[in-house]
Amino acid sequence: MKVLVVGTGYWGPNIVRNLVEFSEVECIGVSDLDRAKAEKMVARFPRTRLAGPAPEAFGEGYDAAVIVTPVDSHAPLAEAALRAGLHVLVEKPLTRTSADAERLIALAEEKNRRLMVGHVFHYKPEVRELVRLVESGELGNVRYMDSVRVNLGLFRSDVNVMWDLAPHDLSIFEAIMKRMPERVSAIGACHVHHPTTPQETMVLMTLDYGDGCLGHVHVNWFSPLKQRTMVIAGDRKMAVYDDINPTHPIKVYDRGTYDPATDTPMYPALRTGETVSPHVKQEEPLRIQLREFFGAIAEGRAPATDGAAGLRVVKLLEAGMRSLAEDGRFVNVA
Repeated sequence: MKVLVVGTGYWGPNIVRNLVEFSEVECIGVSDLDRAKAEKMVARFPRTRLAGPAPEAFGEGYDAAVIVTPVDSHAPLAEAALRAGLHVLVEKPLTRTSADAERLIALAEEKNRRLMVGHVFHYKPEVRELVRLVESGELGNVRYMDSVRVNLGLFRSDVNVMWDLAPHDLSIFEAIMKRMPERVSAIGACHVHHPTTPQETMVLMTLDYGDGCLGHVHVNWFSPLKQRTMVIAGDRKMAVYDDINPTHPIKVYDRGTYDPATDTPMYPALRTGETVSPHVKQEEPLRIQLREFFGAIAEGRAPATDGAAGLRVVKLLEAGMRSLAEDGRFVNVA
């Protein structure tokens, strides 16, 4: 298989670094509008070669393309790659609009090509463990999810912090809940003003799944600390995922309240049991994601994070943007 990587910015080198480990990848083309940057990457990694600028490079004999460029270029580049007969993996978010995502999904089906979105957190072993805890019933019914993803920078002018960081949390929520929320609310603020395109640097999202189940996402580029924590609260047990804790990334707390059917005081009685940290076998999620991409191509099936998964996240982001424009009003999700 010959794979073309379009984009040599922050994430592109990580893609190439993993691709060179796959035996099924015969060669890796590197394409960037900045030819000097592409040349540096070719000099750095084996089995790579300099490709022309996209979209012309899609006609240079490649089987698949990985698009790692600013979000506004995702739709036109992915469309050109699909029309050229390539399988396509697009970095998150899939597109800027749901209409663009729907068009790519239809085109991929028409061309019988695989379309995948880079929701890399879906493939993290820790997230798979969270999903297992929920699916096994160990946590009970999920009552709420609370996620904090904050740091100082990287400030971007093409998208706000919600479009940059929240897709990670939204894709994790989808893996856990297996369904879309009914409505979304978002409020935000701009604390660092870009001279031409001011963007929200802090956003608080609330996702209402019905039956009192809420998801909360706090994303922020303007924080003194780097935090990557998520709480999944069930009515039996609760799990905490700390993505920057290398030793115990997941802790499961046997805590909550007693069953009101058997214990009905005036106020709920609190229950505190043991805390355990399950063993999570580590593997780089980007490598797992690429393995899923190649597996979907070889087997002629949809990847786990296919175009439809990307569309669902884009719809939530669009709803969040509408809510931001209306001071946090809840917006129904199609």
